[in-house]
Amino acid sequence: MTAFALVLLLGAAAAWIAAGGAPLRTRAYLRLAAVLYAALAVSEAANVAAAAVTDIAATLGSAVLGVAAFSAFRRAPHALTASLVLLIAAICSIAAAATDWRALAAAPQLSSAIFIFVIARPGLWKRPSLYLALAALSLLCAAALELVPGAVARAGLLLFAAAGVLGVALASDVLVENGGAGRRTRAIRRAR
Repeated sequence: MTAFALVLLLGAAAAWIAAGGAPLRTRAYLRLAAVLYAALAVSEAANVAAAAVTDIAATLGSAVLGVAAFSAFRRAPHALTASLVLLIAAICSIAAAATDWRALAAAPQLSSAIFIFVIARPGLWKRPSLYLALAALSLLCAAALELVPGAVARAGLLLFAAAGVLGVALASDVLVENGGAGRRTRAIRRAR
């Protein structure tokens, strides 16, 4: 299981780096999500409260990614709206960790994944929206795997979470790359 946790940790680190190319209003959300998923990876590798950390980090991480996607692809969300979304996700995740009822954690994750897909849908055949749609599908799979017991499901959850966080970060970076907006450099450059 340590290898899968390492993949998630590397995915979170790559998302942190890719977030450097995202718009300023999106960067903080993307980096918060990267930190949450990195905490999940460390908890899983160290085998310390892995179930509780999964409930909290995955639920809050997916909600933060939803806010980040909205911020990157639409407009900056109102602070009250973003706070309310994150508060509801936090309450659900803490309740799920306390009661061991995984459906409380999965519901906000499913909602966030569907919300991210809806954001990606209008320009689905363009590269940023395609990345975002694939990230939403990955987060949807991670949420479904949280409901399934067993080591194989945990491994899948870690891998899909890595794909989700990295997908949203890359979609935000590619959106800026294609949009221009006076930006001269990218966070991740192509090899020459």
